[in-house]
Amino acid sequence: MNKEDCQKPQSTNLVTFRGPLVKLRSAAAMAIALILIAPGFGRVSASAQENLPQLIKKVLPAVATVVGFNAKGKVVRLGSGFFVDPQGHLITNLHVIKGVARAAVKLNRGQIFPVTEMVAEDAKADLVKLVVPLPHGPPHYLKISTARPEAGEHIVVLGSPLGLEHTVTEGLVSAIRLIRNRGEFLQISAPISPGSSGGPVLNMKGQVIGIATFQVRGQNINFAVPGYRVLTLRDGPPRPLPGHTPGAKLLPTRPGVNIPRPRMQVQ
Repeated sequence: MNKEDCQKPQSTNLVTFRGPLVKLRSAAAMAIALILIAPGFGRVSASAQENLPQLIKKVLPAVATVVGFNAKGKVVRLGSGFFVDPQGHLITNLHVIKGVARAAVKLNRGQIFPVTEMVAEDAKADLVKLVVPLPHGPPHYLKISTARPEAGEHIVVLGSPLGLEHTVTEGLVSAIRLIRNRGEFLQISAPISPGSSGGPVLNMKGQVIGIATFQVRGQNINFAVPGYRVLTLRDGPPRPLPGHTPGAKLLPTRPGVNIPRPRMQVQ
């Protein structure tokens, strides 16, 4: 075997693999070019995700934990709510304060204020508007979207599930459901739990498109009242809470709210 024979296989191998390499490089170059020239390619979801922490920081001061007490001062209800105007009106679910002797709200920074009265309610929508006398008004309040949400719309839910304050969950509007005798409700994929009731469901503009209301346990099928139903509430004369007996002597509002903590198991 001479020197030239030894070199031939090497030359053949190089030629054999050169074709696919050239094709691969061409395909990669074409893909990169398409990415660079495609307008807005991959920017929408990435931009929304990058702006989400800023959105949460902005809206979180408008969200409160709602705690209901019986006549003996024991916590019997736990939910969430949010402010909707500079006057300190707070929206939550009616079932959160139904039957309580008194209620209080705990703000984002820990301040606690009593709920004095209710000015509007909608039993079918499970909504109530409460009066919370804040010395300087709410730190922030949320705008209600007038638009009907669409399936597939990206959402976040804020609240206090199981007493875990300042919780944020993320998901989609799964569907719009019509519940007999109650009207439209939003089916959402964002996880909620007891204590989430009354918390705002927000779009990526920070507008309220729903109010977390109930769930189907174990299936991650959750429901919210459409935000536009808040706009149909009609304020009336201030009234006491549903469980408050006029003239009854109530315990004074405590300086702190002892929110029951969730039971957690680590497996």
